[in-house]
Amino acid sequence: MATYDVGDQVRVTATFKTAGTLTNTAAKTARQWKPDGSNNDITSDIQTGSDDGIYYIDIQLDQVGTHTIKIASTDVVVAAETIELVVAKSIFDHS
Repeated sequence: MATYDVGDQVRVTATFKTAGTLTNTAAKTARQWKPDGSNNDITSDIQTGSDDGIYYIDIQLDQVGTHTIKIASTDVVVAAETIELVVAKSIFDHS
């Protein structure tokens, strides 16, 4: 698993298909859980990708620990993609 530094920006993508075909979905939600236990509704940050059924969010990693991001659909395609991103303390961070 890749690790990231505090301050990195990562693009998280979700791909939705029905019967193997990329399918657009109108009802999309996204949430980010941070290492300190807080969570953010980031649905308004979802962007449409280069093809049908592909969506992405650019996530700013601002805390050391594991960030969990979930992008879900609840209409034509009922599915979700969840990813965990690990942020390590930098050897240059002396705080």
